[in-house]
Amino acid sequence: MEYILNKTPIRTTNNFKVNDLKLDLDIIKTKFKDFKTKNVNINTRIENNFESKIGLLEDKYLFVDVFNNNEVGYLEYDFDNDYLTSLINVNASNLIIIFKGDNAFLNTKIVINKAKSVSIVNLTSKDSKSFISIENNTNSIVNFIELGGKIKVSNYYSVINEENSINTFNSIYLGKEDEVLDLNYYIGFNNKNTKGSINVEGVLLDNAHKSFKGTIDFYEGSKGSSGDELENVVLLSDKVISRSLPMLLCHEEDVSGTHAVSKGKIDEEKLFYLMSRGLSEKESKIMIILSNFNKILDNIPDINLKNEIINEISKRL
Repeated sequence: MEYILNKTPIRTTNNFKVNDLKLDLDIIKTKFKDFKTKNVNINTRIENNFESKIGLLEDKYLFVDVFNNNEVGYLEYDFDNDYLTSLINVNASNLIIIFKGDNAFLNTKIVINKAKSVSIVNLTSKDSKSFISIENNTNSIVNFIELGGKIKVSNYYSVINEENSINTFNSIYLGKEDEVLDLNYYIGFNNKNTKGSINVEGVLLDNAHKSFKGTIDFYEGSKGSSGDELENVVLLSDKVISRSLPMLLCHEEDVSGTHAVSKGKIDEEKLFYLMSRGLSEKESKIMIILSNFNKILDNIPDINLKNEIINEISKRL
């Protein structure tokens, strides 16, 4: 069945081929097993009529309400040929959500109602399919690490409503072989003196196909606000397709907004320098890519998880 997903908040010319994502999906539903938690309290129930900004609708879904105080809390899903549609409702100070396993089908909406920091890490296998939608209603930092899945579709949506609030979204993605990635990220500014940023670092190799859509939107009444977005992607193959559409929308005076996209191959001077110090070409490329990622990975509040992510990136490269 064909689905039309992840539509841009503002439509642009069809020539860019980024307005939405058309996918032919054969969805086989299997029973999902339980998940693990640490330092959190949860309530779960089955509810009806799932929907998210991505647009992959379902009749029923698993609702997970997550609470904690100041400790770093963990919610870990481990898939093994499992299917899951879920809404994760976050009321926590610091939370890490981890997705792992083989041949997963993940359709998840994460709603952040209370948090200082939320880190979402997708480490599922390369044969998985992930549709992860994040809605942030708080003054917080959100880190999203998107490594796993043959199909990776993600959506971030936030409107900053409180004066003097700061909202930061950091994302890392990796695409290889014939993987499809569709990223649609939006921050709206709806009060005075607010700040928001979208920071995206990626790497593509083989025949991967990626579309990035980032939107900074200043509403009327957002005087004194500032917003920026940056996507930096390293291309390790001449066969990859990398489409980027950074958008800046403005309905107010006295605001500051920037948007930029940087894409290209590995810097040859850096590569030569590292190889002259005894590293192989592959080791040198991995080190350069990880140096790009480190400013985002440093926000992960668990050193063991950070090292696991680094090992996964190195292995998948």
